[in-house]
Amino acid sequence: MSNEHRMPSSRLARLAKMGRLAGGLATGMVSEGARQLASGKRPRLDRLLLTPDNARRLGDRLSEMRGAAMKLGQLISMDGGTVLPPELSDALAHLRDKAHYMPLGQVAQVLESAWGKHWVGP
Repeated sequence: MSNEHRMPSSRLARLAKMGRLAGGLATGMVSEGARQLASGKRPRLDRLLLTPDNARRLGDRLSEMRGAAMKLGQLISMDGGTVLPPELSDALAHLRDKAHYMPLGQVAQVLESAWGKHWVGP
């Protein structure tokens, strides 16, 4: 399976990715809270956000975003469970070695827009 994934190239596209991330995490929190209520437990906010599913969602969305967002996820993943729950560090670990990469055609477009049509050189 290829990890090639077209990266967001505009502010609006990056904002949409962040919105999708926030919406996914919120949905995960609501469903986990409902699950806990249905089983007779009183939901705790700290246990609703850092579920294994939300950690996986976070890692997946960050790997699609690249840039500073992905780098932040990579740094968080190196915690090793001393500050964050091990599930979160484990779910983010794939950002270090299996993150999505930009297709070569998109790389060429970005380089051409930044450095001009003949960015390759002579």
